[in-house]
Amino acid sequence: MKHRLQSEQGISFTEFSYQLLQAYDFRTLFREHNCRVQIGGSDQWGNIVSGIELIRRRHNPSSSETISSEGCDVGQEVFGLTIPLLTTSSGAKFGKSAGNAVWLDKDFTSYFDLYQVGVIA
Repeated sequence: MKHRLQSEQGISFTEFSYQLLQAYDFRTLFREHNCRVQIGGSDQWGNIVSGIELIRRRHNPSSSETISSEGCDVGQEVFGLTIPLLTTSSGAKFGKSAGNAVWLDKDFTSYFDLYQVGVIA
């Protein structure tokens, strides 16, 4: 991140505020669809915890800030789960932004390529 900030390209507002956006997204899914679990790669841990904290602060029945929660059980616990990232043999992560996403659709990732995925770090 430090390197990106110091480069001429820099980072976009979306990249800079991604943690906040993902936290708000989790809160919206909780309110509108009673989503109680968010799963992501281990690099998403901070974003997921931010979402849990936002939900806890805004929907905890003992909080004076509790807001209306249409469709969800106020005070209901939410959870985050992270899984290790898939990496190449050189240690680089797989993903859309790295240009090497692994798809579970044979039209996008062949069976051979799927089984050649690197080590789980």
